[in-house]
Amino acid sequence: MGRGGRKGSKAKKGEHVNGERRRYKKFEELRRDNEKLRQYYQAQKIVDADEFAELIETMRTVLPTNFRITGSRQQATDIREQIMTEFVPYIREVRIDGAEIEVPHPLPWYPSNFGWQFSIPRIALKKSQELAKFHSFLVTETEIGNISRQEAVSMVPPLLLDVHSDHFVLDMCAAPGSKTAQLVEALHAGAAGAVPAGLVVANDADYKRACMLVHQMNRLTSPNIVVTNHSGERFPNVRTAAGDMVQFDRILCDVPCSGDGTTRKNVRVWESWSPDDAHALNPLQTKILQRAAYLLKTGGRLVYSTCSLNPVENEAVVAHVLDHFEGALRLVDVSSELPALKRRPGLETWKVMARDGSMHESPATVTADVTSRSMRRHMEGFFPLSPARMRELEIERCLRIYPHLQNTGGFFVAVIEKVAPISVDERRKAAIAAERAAAISGLRKEQAAEFKRSAEDEQPTLDVQPADAKRQKTEADAGEDAAADDAKCCTIDSDVGEDTVADDATGKRTPYRPDCPRDDPALRENPFVFLDPANSDLKAVLDYYGIKDSMSRNGFLSRMENDAFRSVYHVADSVRQLMELAGQRLRIVNTGIKVFGRSSVKEAGCAYRLVCEGVAQLLPHLGDQYAIEMSFHDLRVLIENVNPLFTQLSEETQRRVKMVDPSCSIVMCYDPAKHTADAEKPHTRLTALLAIPCWRGAASLSAHINKNQLRSLNHRVLGRVADKDNALKLENNARDSDSATTAPAAGNDDDDAALAGM
Repeated sequence: MGRGGRKGSKAKKGEHVNGERRRYKKFEELRRDNEKLRQYYQAQKIVDADEFAELIETMRTVLPTNFRITGSRQQATDIREQIMTEFVPYIREVRIDGAEIEVPHPLPWYPSNFGWQFSIPRIALKKSQELAKFHSFLVTETEIGNISRQEAVSMVPPLLLDVHSDHFVLDMCAAPGSKTAQLVEALHAGAAGAVPAGLVVANDADYKRACMLVHQMNRLTSPNIVVTNHSGERFPNVRTAAGDMVQFDRILCDVPCSGDGTTRKNVRVWESWSPDDAHALNPLQTKILQRAAYLLKTGGRLVYSTCSLNPVENEAVVAHVLDHFEGALRLVDVSSELPALKRRPGLETWKVMARDGSMHESPATVTADVTSRSMRRHMEGFFPLSPARMRELEIERCLRIYPHLQNTGGFFVAVIEKVAPISVDERRKAAIAAERAAAISGLRKEQAAEFKRSAEDEQPTLDVQPADAKRQKTEADAGEDAAADDAKCCTIDSDVGEDTVADDATGKRTPYRPDCPRDDPALRENPFVFLDPANSDLKAVLDYYGIKDSMSRNGFLSRMENDAFRSVYHVADSVRQLMELAGQRLRIVNTGIKVFGRSSVKEAGCAYRLVCEGVAQLLPHLGDQYAIEMSFHDLRVLIENVNPLFTQLSEETQRRVKMVDPSCSIVMCYDPAKHTADAEKPHTRLTALLAIPCWRGAASLSAHINKNQLRSLNHRVLGRVADKDNALKLENNARDSDSATTAPAAGNDDDDAALAGM
């Protein structure tokens, strides 16, 4: 999650807390060393003595540029091929100050070559004139969601979480959202183009950071995402109609941390590093991991991660939480997963540094004069357990990723499986299930014996009353035992998971009332309301666009304003079920894909138009007359012209367009698979369907896409690269190419020669 702490500094920008102005330092002037940090990690023996100098030296260098192709999208292979056939040969010929540069290359451990690394740092890439085309490509594709700029080691936790399409997934500390995006991709990757049965809840404790998540998630256009705003350690319980707690198949805990593994990009960590950072965050990290354990299904997988190298934030948290739950959690051996990823095992022993720099191996040697009050309160949780217990927990199964191993940042990952129930509800359900299984087994045995007797005595009657009575008694006893356990169930934080809410005025906790939600000024948007499929306005929209019954009618929702709605969103059935069960328990910041927006054209045939981000969701269910196939010629006309006239299109496309009533939305579709024999082809090889929402005017079309989508189409389809700061100019009903340059042809002789030498 990055550098931790919920509360920001009281100092204003450019000032210390005491009000003194601090001198601004250029990036090159920032100090990249800290003697106390060196001493601390040298004492921990995180690497061999002869390797430690290489580790520190790598931590002082600038991080390379890393990015990831959105693997769940149909055009992922197209983007990958464009990088390999166009940009790799192009960059191989680039010289900066007369020197060659290393070309972008796939990360060896990332599946399908969708993760990439470029040795040029991000700042240098942004300023380099020679690499302007590649930088523009990355920025454009990032904005429309085809690429995510993400540190390499940050990609590891979602991969090890092993998400499937039917999983309920929770990201407890999600902002800024790069890992959440991976989770959503994994959810859709196994759905084969259909809407997955699972969902991803992206949560963050800070409302502003949760809003950052919304922007990230909008790029992915998934109906299976819910963005919430809760403290991770107090994520609320959601219960089914039967009273059972909703639990998750997969949970990611990328917790707030001191961030000393990020020194390559957050250079100020060198100056600000202190052992107190880890001591202050350890209790919060422990509570978040403990809460995640309660929310995880038995048999589910949980990943705990930090971008810190400090064992107080890593192994200490994992070891004490596993020890607390007494065998209900276990570390998973992932040594065979991502085999090309270089990692080191978790630490079984470490030392704790006090404020005066002294190192301690146990709490007994720490005196009050060298510790803070907070450190003394939680000190036991900073130190390792007994050597025998640490070996029993197999703490070496944790992953430590060091910067010098594969030119990355520093990271810690622990993959945990829940093997036994831990909450009262879980134990009660498990007991009832076990008793039922035993009763059924006993019943079957009794039936077999009775059948044998009846065969001998010719009396084929069977009395099952004793088994039924035993089952009823078992369930009653289990309920009484669980009720008794409620009073004596112990947790690290006794308030976690209770169905109460805090009263901001009194600080007391009161019973939660779903019919009387709190007035929460932090959520500045109107709440989402599900729309009745029989609603006259919604029904009129669905009927007008011929939305087929294959699209769930129960997933439409909107933010109501004065009993009216301006936009219509759509969510998967799994999201609707969760929202209905949660009621007002979840503080939902955003969810769903916008599929319809109110039209500003008064004479429009329908009051609502199709929205670009919802086209992929609607297209399989859209009425046939509104999805119009076009040729490459038509695609070129649509990209090059602002409002192309019908007469500029091919005759067949004109005929299809004129069959639709004026002043409404249509979707123009180009399927490369159907035009392989055409003489005119795209600049780069395309395999994925291109669907462009358009407004059908009286005599012309207008594409409803933003400037980044237009820039991407210009590059991928026509080979024209527009500068990010200069939008394509509009002149004489056409997009002028003065501010654009022609990209190198994908199949020219120079490129072929360059590829032959790869």
